[in-house]
Amino acid sequence: MRSNRSKALASDGIAALGTMCNVASPLMAEWLGHSGYDFVVVDLQHGENDLATVAAMLQALSSTPATPVVRVPSKQGMAIQRVLDLGAYGVIVPQVDTRADAEAVVRNVRYAPAGERSWGPVRGAIYGGPDYFSKAAGELLVLPMIESAQGFGNAREILAVDGIDGAFVGPADLGITLGESPEDLAKLLKRVDQPVGQIAEIAHSLGKIAGVHAFDVDDAKRRLAQGYTFVTVMADMRLVRAGASAALTALRDAVPARVGY
Repeated sequence: MRSNRSKALASDGIAALGTMCNVASPLMAEWLGHSGYDFVVVDLQHGENDLATVAAMLQALSSTPATPVVRVPSKQGMAIQRVLDLGAYGVIVPQVDTRADAEAVVRNVRYAPAGERSWGPVRGAIYGGPDYFSKAAGELLVLPMIESAQGFGNAREILAVDGIDGAFVGPADLGITLGESPEDLAKLLKRVDQPVGQIAEIAHSLGKIAGVHAFDVDDAKRRLAQGYTFVTVMADMRLVRAGASAALTALRDAVPARVGY
C-alpha cells in the first residue's frame, strides 16, 4: 500500500505542513498539491465542497506529492466511510467531544473485526494499492477535532482511544465555547493559547500526533513552537485574498499621485 508520508512525518515529530481547500475546484487542489505542501485538506465542513465534488478533488491531488486528507462534514459514519472509499488517506472529524465519539470514528475507519467499515473502496484501493484491506489501518490518518470546552475536558480520554492517531484542534470553535467572539480574533487566540498548548502536551504524553489549524504564518509558528506537527495554514480562499491584497497594496503604493501626461 502507498505510504502515508504526512502521517509518518507527524508521528516522528517532524512538522507536516498543509492547507485547507474550500473551493470546489480540482484545478485549485492540483495547484496546491504541487506547491510544496505535505498534505492538502479537502474541506467538506466549510466552503463549497460536497460528496459530489470530493472525488474529482481527490483525483486531482493524486497527481501531486501531497497527501489527500478530507475534513468530513460531521462525525456521521457514512461521511467518513464514503470519503475513505473515494481515496482519502486521512480524515479530520469535527465535533468529537467524548471518548464514545472517538470510538465511533475508529469503528467507521476500521474493517471488522476491529470496526464496522463496509468493504467497497471503489477508488481508495486504486490510490492505495492491492493490499489496501490489510494495510489501511496502519496508513490511514485518523484525527478527531477537539474544538469545544467539552472536548478539551475529555482530550486525554479521546486521544487514548486505540486507532485514534492524534487530535486536530479547531481554535475558533474552541474559543467560542470558552466565551470568546471570532470577531476579536486576537483576543480569542490569546484565550485559547493555553488550552491549545495543553492538548499538544497530552498528545505527546500518549505518543499521538498534535494537529491544529493556524490562521496565518505567525500563528502557525506559535503552534509549531508548542509542539504541533500536523498544521494547516490558512485556506485557499484566504491565501488568494491575502496574495491579491498584498499585490494591490504594493502597486497602489507605487502609483504616482497623478498618472498621465
